[in-house]
Amino acid sequence: MPTETLDMLPGQGETKTTASKRARRECEVCGEPAHFKHSFLFKNFRSNPKSKAYGRDDCSWASDIDVFVCQDCKPETPDGCDSGASVFPAIARFAHMFLYWKEEE
Repeated sequence: MPTETLDMLPGQGETKTTASKRARRECEVCGEPAHFKHSFLFKNFRSNPKSKAYGRDDCSWASDIDVFVCQDCKPETPDGCDSGASVFPAIARFAHMFLYWKEEE
């Protein structure tokens, strides 16, 4: 077994800088900028331990699957989800829901 080690390894201490830009989510149907976020919950969400609304009284902010769409497209209800969904418009109050950090190359 080798007993000698290096105090400084090759590459140790190097710095890497990356840039990220805020980007808007796209419509999952057509690819245009998203204007609505539909938050779906699994079937029987209050009694379903797999749901984020499990055991909650107020489920309006809970979401198991998010679907983003533009002004013209309508989302399909994901398999295993209830047809009702909370809908959030792309307004200043909900901007954080529609933006994400995209690493630039």
